[in-house]
Amino acid sequence: MKDCFSYKNSDEMIRAVNVKPLDDYLLHVTFSNGETRFFDFKPKLEYPVFVPLKNKSLFANVKLCRGTAVWAYNWGNELVCNDIDIAPERLYWDGIPE
Repeated sequence: MKDCFSYKNSDEMIRAVNVKPLDDYLLHVTFSNGETRFFDFKPKLEYPVFVPLKNKSLFANVKLCRGTAVWAYNWGNELVCNDIDIAPERLYWDGIPE
């Protein structure tokens, strides 16, 4: 599985290396190229897949898995556990540079 993406169509591959949840549904993301960006998650909360993240405790439990921001979430069925995730390139391209 590829865990990084090209930067500006170059051979340089970058990935998210740190993610920190902030107040008001912001993520502070550090990338392997040293850049940091703020990603406003509020607009995404209207998409059905992201609605559970309106729970601030769940939102604050963000982790990185292979360079992707993920939230572990159990949909109420003991046999099914799904993750909510957002691609690192989305965090980078739509993030606001620090």
